[in-house]
Amino acid sequence: MPRTTGPGLRGRAHRAHLPRVARKVGSRSLSTLRPGGTLVSIVPPDESFPADRARAAGMRAVFTLVEPDQAALRAIASLVDSGRLRVEVGAVAPLEEVSRAHALGEGGRTRGKIVLSPT
Repeated sequence: MPRTTGPGLRGRAHRAHLPRVARKVGSRSLSTLRPGGTLVSIVPPDESFPADRARAAGMRAVFTLVEPDQAALRAIASLVDSGRLRVEVGAVAPLEEVSRAHALGEGGRTRGKIVLSPT
């Protein structure tokens, strides 16, 4: 399954999309999904949540609440270690440059995750 975020998604057909924060991202994300795809949001749904539009387009839009779970984190780490789950890293910045890293993310032009390194 493709695991990508950011503005470069438009025109691509993904099975799932997990928007990061804003409610408006959820609505825009529907255009990135293929028929039968799923939009997963961690933002609590309100009247703007696109569940009805997703259903009408042959997709799903769901909300999930994530709580810390040591066993689940170990399972995820195992998936990463085995190569079955990959994270696309778009940039690495030293912790002292957190404001630059934040500006990169806000600019919407980074493909992949921005990682802050303590060293």
